[in-house]
Amino acid sequence: MLTRPLTILCLIFTTYSLHAQLTKDSLTIFNQVGSCDLTDISLQKNTVIHLDDKALSLFIFLSPECPLCQNYTKTINQLHEQFKDRVAVYGIVSGNAYSSKDVMAFQNKYLTTFNILIDTKLSLTRYLNATVTPQAILLDNKGNLIYTGAIDDWVQGLGKKKILASKHYVKNAIEQSLQPADVTIKKTKAYGCRINDY
Repeated sequence: MLTRPLTILCLIFTTYSLHAQLTKDSLTIFNQVGSCDLTDISLQKNTVIHLDDKALSLFIFLSPECPLCQNYTKTINQLHEQFKDRVAVYGIVSGNAYSSKDVMAFQNKYLTTFNILIDTKLSLTRYLNATVTPQAILLDNKGNLIYTGAIDDWVQGLGKKKILASKHYVKNAIEQSLQPADVTIKKTKAYGCRINDY
């Protein structure tokens, strides 16, 4: 006799829990899933990203040995310098393929002015669906996705580059978001080295 009411109660509870998870805001989900087990190379300790510190957060997924990442450090530095008052810029090195020493050597060689974090457990990488390096992902301070893809159109495909970029996807997305205005291009294809999944 009690089996049916208990079953109904369990179904109601499960439905309510699922609804609560689906209606969580993006910032809450980011704080729970996407911002754990990150090592700050400069501080040599674990850190937590607070999206609400600035209007926007830009994540650039990097690999120290990827030639495209090396070539793009100047552009990322320029973005950081231009927008540092309103945009937090993070370089993210995914997985365990590179030690802190390797990443520090990359940072010193290419004189990066932005923070570089190692995502050892790939939690942020998977949460943001990053797949290649370099790949840019721009979030607002509520955790909503603004842009994902290439930094600009300098790379046209694997082994295909223009002399100069003519479309600056990340820069335009930042400027349009800060105006505020609708971001005209929200997604592009990023070309580069595949992110290590270990």
